[in-house]
Formats: sequence, C-alpha cells, structure tokens
Amino acid sequence: MITETTARYGDVGTRVLSVAGSGTPILLLHGYADSADTWRGVLTALHSAGRAAFAVDLPGFGLADPRGPGPMTPQFDAFVDAIIADHGPLTLAGNSLGAVTALHAAARHPDAVTAVVLLDEPIMAKHWLAVVGRLHEFTLFFRLLALLPIPPALVRWGVRSAVALFISGPGFRPTPEFLSTATRSVPDMAAVAARGRDAVRYAREHPSGHGALTLTCPALVVHGAKDRIIPVTAARTLHALLPGSELTVLPGVGHCPQLDVPEKVGKLLLTFPSHLDTEHTDVAS
Repeated sequence: MITETTARYGDVGTRVLSVAGSGTPILLLHGYADSADTWRGVLTALHSAGRAAFAVDLPGFGLADPRGPGPMTPQFDAFVDAIIADHGPLTLAGNSLGAVTALHAAARHPDAVTAVVLLDEPIMAKHWLAVVGRLHEFTLFFRLLALLPIPPALVRWGVRSAVALFISGPGFRPTPEFLSTATRSVPDMAAVAARGRDAVRYAREHPSGHGALTLTCPALVVHGAKDRIIPVTAARTLHALLPGSELTVLPGVGHCPQLDVPEKVGKLLLTFPSHLDTEHTDVAS
C-alpha cells in the first residue's frame, strides 16, 4: 500500500509517496516536469517485495512548493541534501533530471548514499537537441510562445499526445496518474513557455556535462533503448565516466522506464548492487 503524506525538507514543502519495508530505504527522484506519481508502479513492486522506499515531488514540480529565483540545480541539490540528512543512509534512484540530482548527491555524500541507479540521464547527451538547447536562453521565442492564442483544451490534448510520442516507448501507454500530472503541470501556453524556458536554463547550467565527479558507491546506469529524447549513446558515455559502474539497456523502453516497465525497474532496484562483481550487462534492443 502506497501512503501519501506531506513533508518539509529545508525550506521546501512537498508530497511524499512511500511504502513500508526493510532494508536501506530507496529514494526515488522523478524527471523534469514530472512528479512522484511516475514511481507508483515501482513503489508497488518494491512494496510487494517488502522493501522500504519513497518518492518525492521535486521543488517546482507536482505538489511541491515553487522554486525560488535563480539557478535551479542548487535548489534541487539542497532539497535532496535535506532528505539525506533526515533519512540517510539511502539508496538513490532517479530518472532524467532526477538521475542528475541523484548522481551529484551520491558524489557529495559518500558516507550516506549506499548505491545510485540512474535512469535515462540527460546531461551526457550530445545530439542536436542538447547542443541547440545550450546555445541561448531563447527569451524572445518563449515570450512569443506564451502569447499564442491556443485554447487550454487544445494544449492539454497536445501534452497528452507529446507524452505518448516522446515519453513512452512504442507499444506502451502512459498511466492515468502520469497524464493527469502532465496536463496539470502544463495547462496552457504560458505554462508551455515556462517549462520550455526552464528546461533550457537547466541545460545551460550544465554546459560541460558533470565536470569533476568522484563516485565511491556502486552505480547502475539504465537506459531505454527507444528513448526518443536522450539517445542511448549518452548512457554509454556516462557508464564510461563512472569506473566500475554497470550498464543496462532496456529493449523497447522509452524515456521513463519506471512508467513503461515498473516491475523490471523494481527488480533492478531490488537486486542491485549484489551482482556488481559480475560482468557488465548491456541488453541490446
């Protein structure tokens, strides 16, 4: 059974979805413009196995308090630092932006993070979308985008269509909870422009990847083979950056493996890092 509560970490109030169990608790961090709802399937799988875990809404997303002005990365970092201070030691797992946040937290807290699992991490991407996104803030473009007279109902339809096309792998359907979160997060063109603007700002906060990074805990890099946003080459680059890490590519899966194959992601979380002494796994599509 998933329990929904509220909590405050640092200066940020947020929503927490949790399951009771044993073992080192697993903290689940969602991606950009998502929410803790993306982890419901994984939480159910972990609960069935008797493993303690919880997911939170990151600042500015889901039902969490808004972010403050200024760079976004330090706000995500401070938020997760406060969670680790309250609940550590923890295993961290993150998707997309959540993967970046989890990775950096693991590097900052070698004594409080026992392992880290990184799903479809975006910062190592070098394809055209990533390159263009880091060129400029495109301020005028986003101002004009916010002014387009597109009815909210049509915006919601566009969001649902974009989720099906870009987030889910072929043949997978997004959950109703995720669709509800997506349309709530982007209800009109002003929100479309704001999300796009902030995505560019976040990309520009990481112009050269992760920089100097030392990771001492076990690391598992996971990527959906059919991710239409971040290519699999980014996962291979990240795997090479983290000596001793393991790489698993999930056939047919999109940008959010926790939505497409929650049971499989749950199994990875339950069995990692006990098999790190085996050969690296790379499941090709």
